[in-house]
Amino acid sequence: MKLQSDLINNDVPATNQIADSDCVKFDVRADADIKILFLGNSITRHGVKPDIGWHGDYGMAASCAQNDYVHRLIGMLERDGKKPSYCVCNMSEWESSWNDGQLFDLKYRAARDFEADVVIVRLGENAGLLNRAAEFMPHYEKLIDYFAARARMVVITDLFWEYESFDAAVRALAEQRGYAFAQLHDLGNLDEMKAVGKFEHAGVAAHPGDKGMNEIAERIYKAIKAAK
Repeated sequence: MKLQSDLINNDVPATNQIADSDCVKFDVRADADIKILFLGNSITRHGVKPDIGWHGDYGMAASCAQNDYVHRLIGMLERDGKKPSYCVCNMSEWESSWNDGQLFDLKYRAARDFEADVVIVRLGENAGLLNRAAEFMPHYEKLIDYFAARARMVVITDLFWEYESFDAAVRALAEQRGYAFAQLHDLGNLDEMKAVGKFEHAGVAAHPGDKGMNEIAERIYKAIKAAK
C-alpha cells in the first residue's frame, strides 16, 4: 500500500493550476439532455505551465484533450445516445487550503449555477491528507452539498495515488449517502496507467497517461450506469 507521504513523487504545485478567471470551463450544446459537472484538480484539467514541461489545457498528462478522462467519459455517454453539456471546474486551490469560504467565490459560482444533473467529484490528491483524512471529510461533504444541491446523481472517486484512510472514507460516504462510487486507487500503483517516460518532470509523468485516463473514464461510466 502507498501512503499519502509517497505522493511527493507528484510535485506538481496545487496552486496556480488554472487562472482564477478561467477555472470554470463549459461545453454547452443547444440540444443537451443531460448536464454534467466535473469537480477536480490537475487530473481533471491543468492549464499550460511550460516550466514543468506541460503545454496542454486539459487533464494532465493525457496526450491531447480528447484523451483525458473528461472527454473520454463524454464520448462514452454520447455513444449511448446521450447529448451532454458539461462544465469542468478546477478546485485545486480549495482542495489544498480546505477553505470552505472559497466555495462561494465568484469564480466558482458559474459552476454551481450550471445546476448539473450529474456531479462528478474526483479530487483529494492535493489535500495534504497524511493522518488528516477524517478532518478533511467534512470539507469534502460541504463541497458536494454546495455544488450538487440540485443534482439527481453524485459520483465520487477515491484517489489515483492510493491512500487507504481517505479511500475508505470516500467509499463509506458513498454508501451512507447513496452516491455512485468509482474505485481508482489501484491505478496509481501501475506505471502502465501513468505517463512514465513521456515527460521529463517526474510529477507530470506520475499523472495518468492515455491508458490511465481511459480507465478512469471507464470506471466512472460504469458507476453511472450501475446507479441508474
